[in-house]
Amino acid sequence: MSTESRLHVLLDLDGTLVDSVDGIHAACVVAAKAVDRRVPSRELVLRSIGRGADRLLHRILRVDHETELNPVMHQRARAIFDREYRDSCLDGTVLRAGVAESLDELRRIGHRLWIATNKPRAPATRVIERLGLDGMVDGLCCPEDAGVLKPDPRFIEVVLDLDGGEVNRAVLVGDSSVDAQTAENAGIPFIAIRGGYDEGRDIGNRVPPPDVVIASPRDLPRAIAGLVMSPWNEDSTP
Repeated sequence: MSTESRLHVLLDLDGTLVDSVDGIHAACVVAAKAVDRRVPSRELVLRSIGRGADRLLHRILRVDHETELNPVMHQRARAIFDREYRDSCLDGTVLRAGVAESLDELRRIGHRLWIATNKPRAPATRVIERLGLDGMVDGLCCPEDAGVLKPDPRFIEVVLDLDGGEVNRAVLVGDSSVDAQTAENAGIPFIAIRGGYDEGRDIGNRVPPPDVVIASPRDLPRAIAGLVMSPWNEDSTP
């Protein structure tokens, strides 16, 4: 592949490359018990993932009359969640079907692959090393590296600086509205993968819609190939 056709593919982690709800649920259960709130079901946690740990905890720990959690309770719950998730992040966490094959094909073709996640570096590193993702991608960028969280477009700028890339050669792959907003803020295409975590919504129904919507990670090489051949690529503009 020529350097003109090579893309810098930025990949979200949770819900995009991996199914990780079991470990998140386990940490939520401990946090809920510690602040004397009702233990959340796995289904509630699944419907609440998509916009970061703070919003997740607000959604699962609030009672009906509360518009938001008491700040002291929230701070305590977040500290406990973070501590517990460092231990539980591998619980039930598996690659989504087709991830290994798709990433292998994309790297073989010549694209650069980076994981760009809001997950803190400690659990993110444990997950990618346990599942072998560290051997499938070219790098990992977490909030500690970027100094910001998605959807801040500076997150994308940091990844591209680390990888020696330019924004007009980048595409973001994710499963949530946060990823979609990140791509919009950075002015790059967004490929949405269904079946992930967007607070129980179908990412394909988002307004404005993603540039490309695919059903599974298995479809990622085809989606990337479509972008390479698109007018966006030919004009070198996002």
